[in-house]
Amino acid sequence: MKLFIPIGVALTSLCLLDEIKVLNGLLIGNDQSLLLKRRQLSSWYSMNENKNNNKRSALRSVYPSNNNEKEEECDDMIINRRNLVFNAVVTTTAAVLMSSTTTTAANAFEKAYPVELGFVNDDTSWDLQAIRKDVILKKKANYKKSMDYVTKTNLLSFRGPKDLCTCILWGGALWLLSGSRSNPVVTPVANLFYDENKEDWLKDRNDGLFASLPIPLYVVLFGVFVLLGILTDRLILFFAEGSANEALQLAIVALINGCFFELGRIANDEKGPTRDQFDRTSQLREEFNEFAEKRIQRGGNCHRRDVVRAFRRYFGQYRNDNEEYPLTDLEIEKLLREWNSVNTFAEMTPAGFYNGLSVDKQADAFA
Repeated sequence: MKLFIPIGVALTSLCLLDEIKVLNGLLIGNDQSLLLKRRQLSSWYSMNENKNNNKRSALRSVYPSNNNEKEEECDDMIINRRNLVFNAVVTTTAAVLMSSTTTTAANAFEKAYPVELGFVNDDTSWDLQAIRKDVILKKKANYKKSMDYVTKTNLLSFRGPKDLCTCILWGGALWLLSGSRSNPVVTPVANLFYDENKEDWLKDRNDGLFASLPIPLYVVLFGVFVLLGILTDRLILFFAEGSANEALQLAIVALINGCFFELGRIANDEKGPTRDQFDRTSQLREEFNEFAEKRIQRGGNCHRRDVVRAFRRYFGQYRNDNEEYPLTDLEIEKLLREWNSVNTFAEMTPAGFYNGLSVDKQADAFA
């Protein structure tokens, strides 16, 4: 591309010089030279006659002549030469712009090499075999040091803050993965420090119910799970050949998984029932058993909504929604399913109909 630039410039200069000569010939009035030039270039510019009629008129007004035929020939030559000069200038300009925006091709890789290859501090006694042997010895020394820390040191001694942080993370992961406040370690530890006869929450825990824990017990559980985290960390270090980085990464992954399990438990309300919830559920079951004994019959069929309406009519406190006796239709349907799974074993269709049991049509005083 750079080769075309001087060629274009040279062509443009020649065309400009030729144009000047033609114009000088017109001004002097050398008709014979103009006719000779026209014959030489007539084959090049014959296609531009129809486009330049307006330009001919302008040139006639500038260069008047009595001979019309000679005047038109001169006009054609001037216009065609000017077109040639314009095209040459445009071509040269385009070549210059293209050459200025052209970039060099990039190499696929860096062709850089060390100036000189040699030994460190000009120590020629270190050949490839000696270097390999030194690396192996260093790895064996590091492995022995790590395994000595795992097997021979005290559990409460740490190599640095990283080991302590890893143990705490393992303790938190074990707390979440085992059920957090509902994990099986809480109740045995609580019985070691508290008396069941004096603490109602501990009595509820021993009965299998959920109860909030006091803050001092949380402090004790923190220490217990940190100790469990230390044991877990030592076990992981033993299998990981003493690598503290691998143990830390595994502890972080385990903690993240524990957080996901905890969020799932919160979303599904999987914690055990409290004492109040247990007492309320027991009362509802007793009331539904009384209702079923008097109003539900074997045989026939009924819809679950019929059972819900009959239950609300039977117990006046549940006829309307109120804060004193809150009860939803879903809770009554749940009681119906529990009672049916123990007593009648009636089949329920997808539409909610029970085949094999029905509601007694005998109305009471409030039916």
